[in-house]
Amino acid sequence: MRERGLTGRTIWAPLAAAALSGLIIGGLARLLMRGIQLAIGGPTEMSPVGTAAIVVAFGVLALPAAATATARPAIMHGGRWATALVTGQQTARTGLGDAKTILLADDSRLLAISLLIVAFAAIVVAHGRLAQHLTRRFRQLPASRAEAVAASRA
Repeated sequence: MRERGLTGRTIWAPLAAAALSGLIIGGLARLLMRGIQLAIGGPTEMSPVGTAAIVVAFGVLALPAAATATARPAIMHGGRWATALVTGQQTARTGLGDAKTILLADDSRLLAISLLIVAFAAIVVAHGRLAQHLTRRFRQLPASRAEAVAASRA
């Protein structure tokens, strides 16, 4: 019975951590995207479908880091950086679609735009670390009451 609980946590912890990491980092990314649009004077409406797509994408992109959270250090770091690289590539490709608008922005707005882009880079790097941290925490959660009783009888 204990093996079943451990296997369940081994499988579900990374999935739950990736989903929660996607929700947190995806939500922050969506707010930063809105901030950049506001700073360049573009449209700032946020569609629920677009926000949901961003959160799901960030959740999927967190899977390599979450799946390697309890591996050997080299593999763990590789998973974290794989998440950061793929997330960074996808967000840069999306963000640079409006590069002309950013380059043509008023000089008075460049500091705000620069700070928002640096904040975006910081959350991309934090994405993998958060997914791994959450995975380790979820795996350490105590077993359910039934599993604890069964383990004590064994």
